[in-house]
Amino acid sequence: MEWDIPSIMALDPLNIGRYRILRPLGQGAMGVVYLAEDPLLKRNLAIKVVKAVGEARDLALERFQREAEISAKLNHPNVVTIYDVGEEPGMGPFLAMEYVEGSSLARLIRDRSLGVEASFNILIQAMRALRAAHRCAIVHRDVKPENILVGEEGRVKLMDFGIARTMSSTLTGSGEFLGSPAYSAPELLRGNEPTPASDRYAFAASAFELLTGRLPHPGPNVAAVITHVLHEPPAIPPDMNVELAALFRRGLAPDPEDRPQTLVEFVGSLISVYPMSPHVRERIQEQMRQDTQTQDILPQLARPVPSRPATTTDPGGRASPAYLTEKMETLGGLAQTGALRIQLDHARSSQPDPPLTRPVPSRPPDATATVSLGRMVKWVVVVVVISQLIWWILVYLVNRNASLVP
Repeated sequence: MEWDIPSIMALDPLNIGRYRILRPLGQGAMGVVYLAEDPLLKRNLAIKVVKAVGEARDLALERFQREAEISAKLNHPNVVTIYDVGEEPGMGPFLAMEYVEGSSLARLIRDRSLGVEASFNILIQAMRALRAAHRCAIVHRDVKPENILVGEEGRVKLMDFGIARTMSSTLTGSGEFLGSPAYSAPELLRGNEPTPASDRYAFAASAFELLTGRLPHPGPNVAAVITHVLHEPPAIPPDMNVELAALFRRGLAPDPEDRPQTLVEFVGSLISVYPMSPHVRERIQEQMRQDTQTQDILPQLARPVPSRPATTTDPGGRASPAYLTEKMETLGGLAQTGALRIQLDHARSSQPDPPLTRPVPSRPPDATATVSLGRMVKWVVVVVVISQLIWWILVYLVNRNASLVP
């Protein structure tokens, strides 16, 4: 984890709570972030300490507790995990959180060290984290490259939910602005309530900076940036293609109703119009498909549905696998993810399919032999009986003829 702040506190504590301090990671106007070790669980973590007293101390502790609650509620692989919240005597409130070995997206943007595919991979992972928050009715309120951490292994973590709020939260008063003006939606700068649409605006501004290397609303100071956001359109580079420029104007629209309605819609459109090779685009789209919910997938991201073959049955009258595949995809929403996509074309075994009618069971061999023997005995009896009848008739006739002779 990295904070781009040059100054470090001269005197660092040996311990904060039960955690052993290893070294400082960065310092801001209100406090310091340390790399620490948990002696109980034997793992490294980052500890954020805020130096504040009075009402500011209470507010900082309340926001740390809120951040911990949100982390526990989300429990998402792309959201920084909060381990502990407390207060250290003589220092102030502290927040113990997951340590990410890597850099902030802001540093990577300044270093220009990201290719197209890596940039979209970061956007997709950040999108997942923000969507998870929105599904829990949580508005981040401070989405920006500084709050997007990129680990050395490529895992992206969205952090700093300290000023986040739910739709019913009263943590901050109405009209109070919290956030970063360069990424803040115009309605927030005017004092309106934060919504998922304002987070989508901040996400679009971060994506703009990631893909162009510049801010959509530049200015030499905070006042100039705020004025530009409120009164000027985004500063689109003159060499940007028409479709991409139109998409960013929509993502950064002053009216929340004019912005894309979902993050998936915005990122999916961005993948479709950003100039890149077909092979890179296909890999990025596959990354989008991996865990995006079916109802959110754009038509251009859905796998093409195969046309129905001319014959939907095989010579035996059974439905063909291709036809069954089409029906399963249609019923499943046309865009199942790669991991869950059912491939019925490969489901047929090498053995012939059983007939659709129920076969008549063959008679057991021993039963057949028994029936044949019974029939033979039956016919023998019949022959014996008939022979006996004939014999008695012949005897009768002979005796009768003998009695008639004088």
